[in-house]
Parts: sequence; C-alpha cells; structure tokens
Amino acid sequence: MFGFNIRSPERDRETDRARLKRILTTLLAVKDELQMEKYGLNQRFTETSADAALTLDAMAGVIHPGSYEDRLENLTSVIKAYEKRITFLDSQLDFVEAVLVRVSSYHSDL
Repeated sequence: MFGFNIRSPERDRETDRARLKRILTTLLAVKDELQMEKYGLNQRFTETSADAALTLDAMAGVIHPGSYEDRLENLTSVIKAYEKRITFLDSQLDFVEAVLVRVSSYHSDL
C-alpha cells in the first residue's frame, strides 16, 4: 500500500562525512582567526609594554613627571585591555579546540 524508500547506509555516511567536513573546515577557519587576532594583540602588547618601560625610565630623572604620568596611565589602561582581550581569546580557543576534538571523534566513527 505505502512504499517507503529507505536511504542506504552508505549514502547516509557520505552525507554525514560531508556535513562533518564543513563543520571541521568552519571550526578550523575560526581557530585561525582567533590565533591571528591573538598574535596581533600579543605583538601590540609587547610593544606597548616596552613603551611603558621606556616611559617609566624617562620619569626617573624628571622633577615634574606630570606628562609622563599621564602617558604611563594611558599605557597601563591599554595593556590591561590587551590582557583582558587575550584572556578572552584564549577561552574561545579552548572552546573551539574542545569542539574540534568532539567533532573529530564523530568523524572517526564514520
């Protein structure tokens, strides 16, 4: 009376593999984006930290270090913002890595 066609297991595996491949490709692209952003922030963090150290050294011999203090305060705020962002990027990287492991385990089962 009613005829239902059941898909073949091979077709299901092919569909699953293709879907998981797209997921893996997307996750790897996101991981690359996160790593590039983190690399850039680490570079700026290092440069800003060096600038702060030089500013601090310059303050040592100055009687009225007002402008240096303002600059150092600004640099300190920037450094803290970089640290906060880098920490957040690290947590995102950890999350993506965990998802990649999980997705890869599905992939190996196919």
